[in-house]
This record gives sequence, structure tokens and C-alpha cells, in this order.
Amino acid sequence: METLSLVTTESLQLTVRDHLQQMPVSKGAALEFFASGPGKSIHTFLYFLCCPVMQLLGISTNLINVTVLLRAGLSDGMAVTFLGLAGSDLLYNVFYFMGRLLNAVHTVFEERPYLNTFHLSYILAKHGRMWFNVSILLTVFAAVQKCACIAIPLTFRNFFTARKSAITVLAIYVAVVTYFLPFLTLDRLRPYKERGTNRTRFGYSLRNANLASQIGDFVTYANRIILPYVSQGIVIICVVTMTFKLRAAAQARRKMTSTSDASDADLNEVTSAPEGDRRTTKKSGGSSKTTYGSNNVLSSKELRVIRSVNILCGIFIAGTTPQTIIGAFGLAYSEFGDFGRYSSVLTFTQGIQQLMEIISTAVNILVYYHFNSKYRRTFDAIFRHNIEDSNDEKQVT
Repeated sequence: METLSLVTTESLQLTVRDHLQQMPVSKGAALEFFASGPGKSIHTFLYFLCCPVMQLLGISTNLINVTVLLRAGLSDGMAVTFLGLAGSDLLYNVFYFMGRLLNAVHTVFEERPYLNTFHLSYILAKHGRMWFNVSILLTVFAAVQKCACIAIPLTFRNFFTARKSAITVLAIYVAVVTYFLPFLTLDRLRPYKERGTNRTRFGYSLRNANLASQIGDFVTYANRIILPYVSQGIVIICVVTMTFKLRAAAQARRKMTSTSDASDADLNEVTSAPEGDRRTTKKSGGSSKTTYGSNNVLSSKELRVIRSVNILCGIFIAGTTPQTIIGAFGLAYSEFGDFGRYSSVLTFTQGIQQLMEIISTAVNILVYYHFNSKYRRTFDAIFRHNIEDSNDEKQVT
């Protein structure tokens, strides 16, 4: 297959293997560990067992998220954003899982049907990377949305309505698909002669190899460096801001509790005080209550939303950090590339990166269920109702 400037880390890994057989094996115990030793076995375990299992989990949990969020109603901007995020995470796992199965046919079972499943998995991987980029941008939007609401509440408290958030989510989807469209349309499947066997197979090729080489470097740089670093920087700033706001809110609530206790003590004194003193105490107690009421204290619902967004941002940072580290090493060391001396190390680290990404798209349901009472009530209503119906049917039969 023709050498390409590739768009995604997954597609990079898929096409490199055809070329590695023609490259001289690097010497050294450390490189041998990754090229043909235990490191390769670990990578195969992660890539063909752990990742598919987590992808199935991600497909299941995000189907549940989409169902519950739609049933609960999209009454605010965060619900719309979470629905868009669940949709992109679902598509990411679906495309990557299909690509992983096709790749397993070629790599694990060593089957060689007329349709080159290895080449087809490369195309599916590009679609999967596209939807993961949508998830990255939607996570950034969720962080910015909630950070703006708590940092500048007078301006943004009612700015991110459900309608505006829906327009933003749709715009992100359209922008990312438009960005990837040229690369997706360059792909095609056609008959070709397989080297070594001289057998005709149906596999991947480019419509315009010159155009692909011209734009491939920029796209690879954008996906490996620009998008992960910029998105992580924005999300970290938002997390720090929201963390300070949570601490301030906690301090305000402690003051509220202490003020309430003091007011209760004053009321106890009023009941035993003379009539003249009782009037004076009521006045001072009223002024103290008014002063406290003017404080900007977050409601319990707002605090739960902030905590949930903070945790989602933390999951996002954990899931994308391996990609930023790999990108930094690739810039610093030219041999840490697809055809460099450390290509086997790169392949191994990409397996860990992909597993972290998949996990980050599969565990959001735990955050929604724990912090979103509306989501939790809807979830319980749907699944408890189904369980009760199934139990009733069993009793009838």
C-alpha cells in the first residue's frame, strides 16, 4: 500500500505495519522488548482485547446516555451539550470497534479475503478520529459554558440557553465533518495486485496522492499537537477557575451555617428577654439576615453541575494526556516516528493512548448518574419499569 501522510494516530498505526516488514530490525534490548518481546504481546492484549471490550462498554453506556437524556428533556444548555457529547462518543466507539474487528481478521486470524479488511479498518479509523475530535470540542464547550456562568454570572447566567447550546453543538458537528471531508473523499476502494502473491484483491487507494501529501502534514500536526494542547489548556484554565469557585462557595456555606446557628441562639435569647430588649433583638436579627441574603451563594443544584463538569474535564484530561506526550516526543525526537528507530515504542504507546481515550468516552454515565438528579430519576424510571415488567411477565407465565 502506498505510503501516506496520515490524519490520525489510529490510521498511522494501521498503515505502518505493512512497511515495518521491509525495514531493518532495530538492535538493542529495549527496542527488542517493544518490537518482538513482551512489549508486543502487551500491545496485542491491549489493542485486540482491552480496547474492544471497553468499546462495547462505551457503545452501551452512550446508548443509555442518549436515551435517558432525551427522555429527561433538554431544558437547559448543559443537557443539550451532554447529549451532543454522548452522540459523538457513541459514533467514535462504533467506528473504532468495527475497524478493530476488521483489523483482527487480518492481523490475529491472518485471513486474506478478497476485500482487504486491514485497508477498510484504516478508513473506519479516520471516521472514528473525526468523531473523537467532536467530543474534544464539546468537552471544551461544556467547560467554557459552565466556567463563564460562575465566573461572570451577571453576563452569562442566562446566556447559554438550550437553543443557543443546540446551535453551538450542531455547528461543532458541521465544522469537524467539513474539516475532515476532503480527507474522507480522497479515500476509495478498488482492485489491486497484492505483492508477493500476485493475487487480485479489493483494497484502499487514494484518488489524489499529491493532494494528500500536501495537506497531510498540516492535518497530522493539527490532530497531534494543536487540538490536544489548545483544548487541554482551555479545559485546565476552566477547571482551576471552577475549583476556586467551589471553594469559595463552600466557605460561604460554612459562614451561612455559622450565621444560622448564631441567629438560632439569638432567637432563644429573645424568648427569655424582656419585651423592650426583645424588639431590639428582632431588629438586629433581621438586619443580619438581610446582609447574608445579599451574598452570592451557589445553589446545591449549581454546585452539583459544577462538580460534574469538573470531573468530566478531569476524565478528558486523563484521556488526552497520552496523545499530547506522544506528540511532544515526536516533535523533539525525529526517530520517534512511524518509520523511525523507535517506531515500535510509538506503536506500544499508541495502544495505551487509545485505551485511555476509549475509557474516557465510556465512563461519563457514572458522572451523570451520581451528580444529575434528573438523569438519575429518569434512568431509574426507565430501567426499573422494564425490570418490573419482565418480572411480571415471568410470574404470569
